[in-house]
Amino acid sequence: MALKNRKIRKKHRGTRTNGKGKKGSRRKGGGKGNAGSLRHKKMWFIKNMPGYFGKHGMPGRKEKVRYVTLEWIDQYVRDHGLKEINVADLGYDRVLGRGNLTVPVTIKARSFTNRAIEKIEAANGKAITL
Repeated sequence: MALKNRKIRKKHRGTRTNGKGKKGSRRKGGGKGNAGSLRHKKMWFIKNMPGYFGKHGMPGRKEKVRYVTLEWIDQYVRDHGLKEINVADLGYDRVLGRGNLTVPVTIKARSFTNRAIEKIEAANGKAITL
């Protein structure tokens, strides 16, 4: 600690404000870090950090994958008396292996799960990927 500061501290020991004036005039009013960036420091942020506010970049847009189960396909094929079905034409992307096939069917889709392929082949059907 410098000699000057030591002398000042010793001189003001026991005083209330240490020679800095009244308490109200010593307060800076700002907070730490980015506190007040939306209130009293807003103009400073706009001037000195121009890209701080707002969103930046494009949002990631994922396409939702619509799926259909073997259970539903089995019911649909039996109701309509089909031997071949293209689930992509019905608006579905992926075939899941839930349920069982009771009739041999050729199913066309964009993708299949491994379990779905096993069950389709076990029912003497075919899984064709588009």
